[in-house]
Amino acid sequence: MPMYKKSGIKNSRNYKPLENNLEYGTRQIDHMPGAFCDSDSPYAVKFSERTLRACDRVTSFYLNTCKTIFIGDVSVGKSSLVNRFCRDSFNSTYLRTIGVDFEVEKFLVLAHHFNLQICDTAGYERFRCTSESYYRNASAVVVVFDLTNEKSLRNARRWLDEALQLNRPDILRFLVGTKRDLVDNVFSSKIGNEARKMAIEMQAEYWSVSARSGKNVTKFFQRLTALSFDTAVRQLINSNNPISHPSENSLLNLYYLKEDQKIKKPRKSSFCKIN
Repeated sequence: MPMYKKSGIKNSRNYKPLENNLEYGTRQIDHMPGAFCDSDSPYAVKFSERTLRACDRVTSFYLNTCKTIFIGDVSVGKSSLVNRFCRDSFNSTYLRTIGVDFEVEKFLVLAHHFNLQICDTAGYERFRCTSESYYRNASAVVVVFDLTNEKSLRNARRWLDEALQLNRPDILRFLVGTKRDLVDNVFSSKIGNEARKMAIEMQAEYWSVSARSGKNVTKFFQRLTALSFDTAVRQLINSNNPISHPSENSLLNLYYLKEDQKIKKPRKSSFCKIN
């Protein structure tokens, strides 16, 4: 979803799209963003060496769009979180999600184009079958809970288990507490400690955000995108996938980026003497 700004003409109602919102710096990632709690995060603090070598040596390569599913109880703030990042907007009036809403955000990660597909699912039981059909083939799962509602935190494990049944066990996992602006520091610290313990059990990374104020929202999405990009590049190298990039170079040569260049052994030749 492109971002828009005024055309610059006085009294004009015309708007023009921003190029991937790079003007605001939210879509350009040159280094691995930090986690909310670095000590508790199960993920890396910087891009892997293989990813850095691949981005440095290959001018352009193709990566599939990263599919991320946002799941959690009803009215915990999934849509508000997505809208705050994608549109920089917040609506205090609750509007329920029917089925699944989609957004596609474009990023420039280490000078390479990368797309993040956001699947905002409904928390209502009657939409469960429809939502679960979109769980498959996800690269990351974001379990959202309400910091003012401890029950929504207790249900987080169930939501993750449902997503894991339809995805690989090594999927990126995040546990995000919303509505940080509605709780005081004492209560936030209490439920935050419980959430961090839950995140460790879930092997997920914990974040505390506020869609109303925007606190930590951009940082979270940048972290999510950077980790997804790093994972996608490493998986592509490991698979030795012979997909071509737009420049018609073969990704087969990424295979040699797995490790430092090895010394090639000379082949032994055999000759047959013909009398």
